[in-house]
Amino acid sequence: MNDLDSKAWRAFHKIGTSLLPHLGRQITNHSGISGAEYVVLVALSELPAPSVNLNRLATGLGWEISRMSHQVSRMEDAGLVKKTKNLEDSRCFDVSITVKGRKIAEVAIPLQSREINHCFSEVLTQTQMKSLIEISEAISNHMKEHHPLNKKVDK
Repeated sequence: MNDLDSKAWRAFHKIGTSLLPHLGRQITNHSGISGAEYVVLVALSELPAPSVNLNRLATGLGWEISRMSHQVSRMEDAGLVKKTKNLEDSRCFDVSITVKGRKIAEVAIPLQSREINHCFSEVLTQTQMKSLIEISEAISNHMKEHHPLNKKVDK
């Protein structure tokens, strides 16, 4: 790795180790839920349909299905979501947000948006944000094409 590569990687890594944990702590402080719960509740609250297949939700969030399954089970125990058998495939579950989950999301989303604006949008220029979008899309496209989430590893 050359010097520029190394500096760029460390700069990118620093965002993940400073901003993302901070935002996770803020969610917990103001809403009492974890960052993972917040991500799931936001995704479910934005659905046009009342429920979504657990596997589709995992894929949409870029999560492993086992991680999503465990997260949804914990959230169901907390009364934030509800799991039901999928009508088309009894091996699968559909997930929906509960009234309690929706109320928490409705309070958490604007508070988290303000914190994101404070730590992100208000810090970057429009040009920097556009560059960040391009960078993110380039890396995401590479990962999707060359390292897909569900790709089986040959032994």
